[in-house]
Amino acid sequence: MQELRDIKPLIELSDYSLYLLISAVVVGLIFAYKLFIYFYKYAKGSCKVNCNKYYFYMYCNVDWSKPKEAAYLATKYAAVLAIDKRRAELYEQLRVRLDRYKYTKNIDKIDSETMNYYNLYKQVCDESL
Repeated sequence: MQELRDIKPLIELSDYSLYLLISAVVVGLIFAYKLFIYFYKYAKGSCKVNCNKYYFYMYCNVDWSKPKEAAYLATKYAAVLAIDKRRAELYEQLRVRLDRYKYTKNIDKIDSETMNYYNLYKQVCDESL
């Protein structure tokens, strides 16, 4: 048999496709992580402002025609809004006055002193929002 001399043997090529795949996956994961952190910080920061505004809106719109329910709601929203020292002190003063209405069976009407504390707390919260 005659040998085929014009056919050359196979040349061995370096295959870097696995390294390219691994590096592409690592770069993609780093990019996805940084993107996730960016959106997480953005959402967390924007929610804080929006949530405080929402709670302030709910606090301002408490229906005082039902005093017992109003005392519970005002206490709840005021507690959420008490984020600094001044608000915390005013919240404690308001809470003491509202507790009288929360734990009584029959309530006629909220007195004017409690409403004054309620409005003062509302003004303090409105200044800082």
